[in-house]
Amino acid sequence: MTREDRGVAVDLSAMALIGLAVCLASHHLAFMTALVAIVLVTRTVLVCTWGGAALAPELVFLVLCTLIGGANDWNTVVRHGVYAYTVPADHPAFSTIPTWMLLYWGIILRAIAQLAAWPRLGDAKLVEGPFARPWPRIAAQLAIVLATRQAIYRLWADAWWSWLPFAIGLALYVVLLKPTQRARRLALIALFAGPPVEMAFIQLGHLHRYALGWLGGVPVWIALWWALGVLVWSDLAPRLVAAPRRTALTA
Repeated sequence: MTREDRGVAVDLSAMALIGLAVCLASHHLAFMTALVAIVLVTRTVLVCTWGGAALAPELVFLVLCTLIGGANDWNTVVRHGVYAYTVPADHPAFSTIPTWMLLYWGIILRAIAQLAAWPRLGDAKLVEGPFARPWPRIAAQLAIVLATRQAIYRLWADAWWSWLPFAIGLALYVVLLKPTQRARRLALIALFAGPPVEMAFIQLGHLHRYALGWLGGVPVWIALWWALGVLVWSDLAPRLVAAPRRTALTA
């Protein structure tokens, strides 16, 4: 088993353990808070010992994953009211999202980043072209994300326009940015595994609720967003991980 295998095993196990707890005990705030904290610390220790990651960079990136995932969820739920959590929150005046869920987003994004760097998922070489260069590629990705997020903030209750911008964004991403084999496979996993997991969270754990939840409580736009979001994050995350290393080498 390689170092990458061990990192993937740890993060997928952490994500799955909390996911199971969501299905069984999401309304028990104290239990979920303690469980997520324990899992978060344990996975970090295992990734740094068994997985061979350096502690300081791992902590920095994990915090970044938590901030990105948590801020996106808070902005979507609390500020724009696109969907709603139905579990107890520990700081309801500030957020209807419990802190343990915000931390769980960090674990989820960190696990996706682990998979994005996993050689067993396929080749990660970009196709040559204008969007193979870093800055044009990042600018195009951010433009697609910004356009789809702004659309859902305004059109989340529309039967067609809630999901059409995501379908268009996904098509543009594939045609223009030509994702790598590894990214395509990871996006397909997200497309077909993400919605069933959310269905379980909704139907079994009663974690949250959406409008237009046609797919067992999950709207079509979320299924498409899982694929699009994973394509973007699987490209950006390795760049973020490598950025401090490149800075250190050029300093």
